[in-house]
Amino acid sequence: MGRLFFDNMNKVFCLLFCYFIAVGCCRNDSRLERALVLAKDNRGELERVLAYYRMDSLKLQAAKFLIENMPGHLSYQGNEIDRYYDAVDAVLQEKHGIPIRELVEEMNGVGRRFTKKYNMVSDLEVVTADYLIENIEDAFRQWEKGSWSMHVSFQDFCEWMLPYKVVELQPLDGWRFYLKKRFDKGLENLQYCYMYEKSAVWATCCINSNLKDSIRPDLRGNEMFPIHRLSTKLRMPFGVCQDYVEVAAAVLRSEGIPVAIDFTPQWPFREKGHSWNVVLANSGKPIPFSGVESNPGEPHKLDEKMAKVYRNTYAVNPDLEKLHQSERFVPQTFRTLCIKDVTNEYMVTSDVEVEVDRENGSYIYLAMFDNKAWNPVAFAEVRYRKALFRNLGRDVLYLPVGYQHHAVVPLGNPFVLTSKGEVQWIVPQKETKEEIVLYRKYPLFPHVQNIIHHVVGGKFQVANCANFEDSITLHEIKERGTKGVEVVLTPSTKAYRYWRYYQPCKLTFCNMAEMTFIDKASHSPIVGRIIGTEGSIWNESHTRKEAVFDGDLLTFFNAPVDSGGWVGMDFGHPVAMEKIIYTPRGDGNTIGIGDTYELFYWKDGRWISLERQVATTVLLRFRDVPADAIY
Repeated sequence: MGRLFFDNMNKVFCLLFCYFIAVGCCRNDSRLERALVLAKDNRGELERVLAYYRMDSLKLQAAKFLIENMPGHLSYQGNEIDRYYDAVDAVLQEKHGIPIRELVEEMNGVGRRFTKKYNMVSDLEVVTADYLIENIEDAFRQWEKGSWSMHVSFQDFCEWMLPYKVVELQPLDGWRFYLKKRFDKGLENLQYCYMYEKSAVWATCCINSNLKDSIRPDLRGNEMFPIHRLSTKLRMPFGVCQDYVEVAAAVLRSEGIPVAIDFTPQWPFREKGHSWNVVLANSGKPIPFSGVESNPGEPHKLDEKMAKVYRNTYAVNPDLEKLHQSERFVPQTFRTLCIKDVTNEYMVTSDVEVEVDRENGSYIYLAMFDNKAWNPVAFAEVRYRKALFRNLGRDVLYLPVGYQHHAVVPLGNPFVLTSKGEVQWIVPQKETKEEIVLYRKYPLFPHVQNIIHHVVGGKFQVANCANFEDSITLHEIKERGTKGVEVVLTPSTKAYRYWRYYQPCKLTFCNMAEMTFIDKASHSPIVGRIIGTEGSIWNESHTRKEAVFDGDLLTFFNAPVDSGGWVGMDFGHPVAMEKIIYTPRGDGNTIGIGDTYELFYWKDGRWISLERQVATTVLLRFRDVPADAIY
């Protein structure tokens, strides 16, 4: 999906580049006239819309808004994309009811069969007068007579309700009409409550809850070519966050509720970004929620750090327009003209001025590291060798970069914008060396935080009887498990035939990812026959007792009983151990014994290797590391 997506974004950029060439030829004309010129043979359709509303000043203004900003919007050309959507619909019909994992593979296969480079065209060249008029009329009807938009100004109406499509490359079909009334169960009941009868927020809660019950979202990645036909997307039993927020935005707008889509292009602490919805509340405040998942007011990515938040708009952003006119190559996030910065709606921000060795009029960017590469998330124009970046999220690491030939070029040292708004430049100190001890290669996230207590109360026991009636507890785990641990046994520990991990505590399911026994005589790992509680609560191979000894940190024991489960080894004869090494159930980002790790630090615009190690235990120790660097 990645290559197809980038190919499409490159096409978008090429079309926009052509648009700017055309704009340059008629720079002295109005935006409306420029749009009509770019419409080519379709100019007559757009002029028919303007003529239709010549006696209605407000609707004429709305029509002009749509047409003036239409050069920033694209559609697929021809029927090839419909053949792909139809093929997806056919598979969904034929394979209805099969397991999701199998369906994902089927769908990926469909995507691979339709890997054509679909042609794109400006909406100006294909939109019909009837389609625009139909959408304008319905949007105005909802705005003027609907219960959920009485607080919406005309300016906000043009962005939050009026547009004839919700997302880019969405087919120009009758989405408003086939979605309307489809998910409105219980909506009319709001009229009986004074607090709810005109509330856009409560109307959103009602419809979004219906969407959730109907779709039952299953968030998982796939390799499919993106689907933008809403009738098809609604039938999909799986998807990513962008899929669900698109559906929610379209359904809610069809009911006359002012809703938009916000996104952060890149998390500061992990790869990828995230999309979500916002509803324009009666108070005038945009309130975020996750379409088809959570309602306004419910926790959604609560207090997570973000560097930048953008809102998808219909109007062309003049700052982005200027960027495209100036730069031949533009990073992926900014290859659309129709987003605006709303970061300061979500958090306290700071402005940061960066000095660069660049001439006036060019642009530079701030990038964040996404585990593989630096991803630009903000842009600024260079003036007098300085670039002012506005509204930056705090407690985030940034790197000033240029963008040439579709590649990021570092322009200086990285810096941290602290939680207090201070800029701390990161410059490695070669003269000052330090030691670094690592237990993880990635931060701990909430889904792991919720299970780290599962090892508390767990016991490592030994016995010479198979039923452990003579068991002796050598060690009991007292702390929550966030990393791998070495349990060093006393020299007086005797030899035993049976060694196990036993968890008597409730609701713990004997969760353990890996366990290694180190022989006292050889100082090396020793293995025996795996023993323990049979089966797993999920009845899956990767969650049975054997997973504890498979060398894979992502597999783990999930016993079929919530307490009293155990896993261990029968060595056939008594053996004495030097230590026990264990790693609790987690996310696979703790140190894996036998894996190779390489530590890099950033200096002079590149990553420099310090050392490569093969892990012999659950921690890594690097010495003589330059201080005050990023690694």
